[in-house]
Amino acid sequence: LPLLAGCARQRVEAPVSAEPAAVREERLLGLAQWEARGRVAFKSVDKGGQGSLQWLQTGSAARIRLSGPFGAGAYEINWMPGQITVYSGGAEAALEYLGPDAVERFLAEQVGWSFPVGSVRYWLLGLADPATPAAEQADAQGRLRELQQSGWVVRYEDYAQGAATWLPHKLVIEREDVRVRFVIDKWVL
Repeated sequence: LPLLAGCARQRVEAPVSAEPAAVREERLLGLAQWEARGRVAFKSVDKGGQGSLQWLQTGSAARIRLSGPFGAGAYEINWMPGQITVYSGGAEAALEYLGPDAVERFLAEQVGWSFPVGSVRYWLLGLADPATPAAEQADAQGRLRELQQSGWVVRYEDYAQGAATWLPHKLVIEREDVRVRFVIDKWVL
C-alpha cells in the first residue's frame, strides 16, 4: 500500500456544488452505465497486491479488469448477480462460478477472503447499497465520509468534481482482516 500512498496528483478544488445530497444520490442511482479507472491495492493477513483497475458497470452487471504492474497478472471479471466468469492473462479459457455465492467462492480461492462486489458498485459512487441497512456519516456538502455496511467500513478520503457531480477519488474499504484502497483517476458517466 505504501506505493499507492505516494501517488499524488495536484488538484484544484472546484467550487462546492449546491446540489442537495438527495438529488445527487437519485442521479447516481439512476445511471444506466458508468466506468471508473484507476488503481487498487489490497492487504490481508497474509497477502497483498496492487494494480490498475477498470470497472465498467452496466445495470446490475459489471466488467472488472485488474492488472498488476506492467500488465502482469491481468484478470477480466464479468460479474452478474449469481454468476461470475473470470479470464486470466488473456487466456481464452475461463473459470465460471454459478450461484448466489459465486464471487465469494472465486475470491476465497484466489485471495482467501470474500468481497461484497454487489455493494462495492454503490460504494465506488459514494453511495450506500440500497439493499442493505447502513450507518452513514456525511460532510457539510452531504457526501459520504464514512459508511458502515455488511460488516465493512468505507472511508472516503477525497472527492473530485466531475462533469455531473462530486465523485470519490480516494476511498478505503476495510474490515478487521482486509483493507482495499481505491484511487479513481477517471470517471465516465
